[in-house]
Amino acid sequence: MALGEITTTDLNGWQYRAIGVLDKLVKAGLKAERYPLNWTITTNGSLRGEVHRYDQLTDNDRRAVYEEWLRVLDATPPRESKRFEGGIRLTATFAHPTNRGDVKGSLVLDIDDEDQADSDRG
Repeated sequence: MALGEITTTDLNGWQYRAIGVLDKLVKAGLKAERYPLNWTITTNGSLRGEVHRYDQLTDNDRRAVYEEWLRVLDATPPRESKRFEGGIRLTATFAHPTNRGDVKGSLVLDIDDEDQADSDRG
């Protein structure tokens, strides 16, 4: 059964649905005084949250922020991969139910290797 061509109305609708989920997540984070994430909404309506490199946060602090969001989003266990520029990337996925289907997303944390982090500071 062919579902037909994806239209701009479909794409905009998916993004609009993701905006509603993101609005709830940000409001809940604000209420809980949780560190905010850098959020991206893709054209297919997926969310991507990334722990930003705040100057005041160490890698351990950033990892704690990531782990807290993993719990909040009921995300899958993170998958670890090596980054081309060095260090590692942790990626977990989540799905947030809505009345029109799940909004899916990913949660990302990039951690520099120690040698690179030291040279960036020095």
